[in-house]
Amino acid sequence: MTAIVHARSEQRITIRRNSPLLHVLLWELQRFRASRLFWFQALGFFCFMLFLIWALHASEGFTTVSNNAQISVFVAGTSARGLLHTLPTVLLVLVLFLPFVTADGVTRDRSRRTHELLMTTALPTWAYVWGRYLAGLLLSLGLALLMLASTLGMGGLLYLTVADYPLPQMGAVLLLWVGMVFPATILVSSFGFALSTLLPRLSTLVKVVILVGWIVGALVIPRGLGNNPTLPVWYVNWDPTSGITTLGLLTSYSIHLSPSITSEAQLQQLVLSIENKMPDLAGWFVPHLGLAGLSLLLVLIAAFAFKRTRDVLK
Repeated sequence: MTAIVHARSEQRITIRRNSPLLHVLLWELQRFRASRLFWFQALGFFCFMLFLIWALHASEGFTTVSNNAQISVFVAGTSARGLLHTLPTVLLVLVLFLPFVTADGVTRDRSRRTHELLMTTALPTWAYVWGRYLAGLLLSLGLALLMLASTLGMGGLLYLTVADYPLPQMGAVLLLWVGMVFPATILVSSFGFALSTLLPRLSTLVKVVILVGWIVGALVIPRGLGNNPTLPVWYVNWDPTSGITTLGLLTSYSIHLSPSITSEAQLQQLVLSIENKMPDLAGWFVPHLGLAGLSLLLVLIAAFAFKRTRDVLK
């Protein structure tokens, strides 16, 4: 038994010496794993996402009149068209949490006055900064995965309990998640972490700027443009909030109601044939991933510019 414990101790020491980045990353993840509050917060986030997906499952509908009778059907919120309609709002809720998960990865040590103590160790600066960033990024991606799970889970539950509700198309949901949610998570996490690391005294202001900017880009500007805006192609392709991107993609999901539709079944069939169509990847998919990649340069700059000790004379 003593030999096993000794072997494990030697293995841990070897990992710390040979891979300081991995040591910082595992230490941070272990700290979060030991926190009961963290698990309650994750559970609360997942439950709130389930509620939000349920609340938006029929937020868009179409109505026509045939033989003096009104016919109405709704667009499934977890279909491709439905997600394009609701995803900016759901993504906004996720973004509201991300700065508080990642931004204080390094700044937290300064506020607790443990920064200088950590910097007296042999831990390399790059490993310290990147380890804290990667830990926060993994937690942020975990929240994004919970968002994906809530979309598919609630979509499946609605399919079983609501008449005529279609089963979510896995391919379309994953495509929109990879193209919109995944890069937005990396972008916000990187931007918040890098600026808070470089400007630790302005950490709160950094969070406020990110949140206000995202709200304006995801909700205020799209709603201000109206129902049929003329959107610049570059804005549709490079909008990190996906608020304008979804407006541009929704033009290919237009539903034209014809006088030949005389029953609810015909209208439902027409909507089903369009709402689950795979989104077009041309133009916007690669730029969104490119923005996520460029945001990593901010973290690289923060790692190079980070000072291990403060200038006492100042």
